[in-house]
Amino acid sequence: MSVPKPVKEMAAASTAMSLTSFVFNPFDVVKTKLQTQSQLLRAQGAEQLYTGARQCFRTLLQEQGFVRGLWWPGLTASMLRDVINGGIRMGLYPTFAKGIQSSLSGTGIELPGLGVKILAGWCTGCIGSLAGNPTDIIKVRLQAESGLVENGVYSTGLYKGSAPSYRSATDAFLQIIKAEGAHGLFRGAGANVARAALVTSGQMASYDQTKESLQGFASEPVRVGIASFMSGVVAATVAAPADLVRSRVMDDRGARGAGALYSGAADCVAKTIRHEGFFGLWRGWVPAYMRLGPQFMVSFPLMELLRTRVFGLSSF
Repeated sequence: MSVPKPVKEMAAASTAMSLTSFVFNPFDVVKTKLQTQSQLLRAQGAEQLYTGARQCFRTLLQEQGFVRGLWWPGLTASMLRDVINGGIRMGLYPTFAKGIQSSLSGTGIELPGLGVKILAGWCTGCIGSLAGNPTDIIKVRLQAESGLVENGVYSTGLYKGSAPSYRSATDAFLQIIKAEGAHGLFRGAGANVARAALVTSGQMASYDQTKESLQGFASEPVRVGIASFMSGVVAATVAAPADLVRSRVMDDRGARGAGALYSGAADCVAKTIRHEGFFGLWRGWVPAYMRLGPQFMVSFPLMELLRTRVFGLSSF
């Protein structure tokens, strides 16, 4: 029995994205800490530990070393998220793009090719992020509170002096359900879906459109490289505000009994602008790009390789 093409496409995307997350998780840890630090400063009067991406990276490296401080926090949840989320967002994109084009062809509605790509990315981004939200919230919380543990409490990091909330990703899953109910796993889903819709629209549409525009002007490897670079810049820029709001809402300590700082995504946006200015919504852009940019430079070529060499599919 032959495997359906969409399943092969999802498998190629899931494999590429999870392997890439395995490599680039340190940038995600730095980004999450920078994004969640400001809300702790306002809510708890905590000391500002990180002044920027480079200083945060250096501090974590000095305090715990590369593996414990930068690479390990939230890694399991991050990889599992990309198996689910990445497989749907990137793997089902071609199917949705063709389906949208086919559906519109009989209605008389004309949508530019770029519009179809953006809409397809928006659809798969929404579905993938909603399905992967439980793993995403676990990843964010583990990364935000990670630090060196001594005598049962954190001696470094944003939650210095507090006992670890979770022992592992599995324990986090069980503890969240116990303390917050199943709906706790979907906390911040609105911001997460918005972010994923923006990321995937920017990511997939810019990649697809750039490759198409370079057709006949460059070889396949060059087209893939340029398109991968463009997808990272576009995705990081358009998704930065939603990414910040998602991280802050997901890590809001109110979910664990300390009094909620935000009533929802809209309230988080309003308070961020009020306290940090409009461009405060782009806080963490550099580490966000340092994760997405290099990640896309690796994941897209890897996905193309898996599609053509492993799963017997055509190039994207």
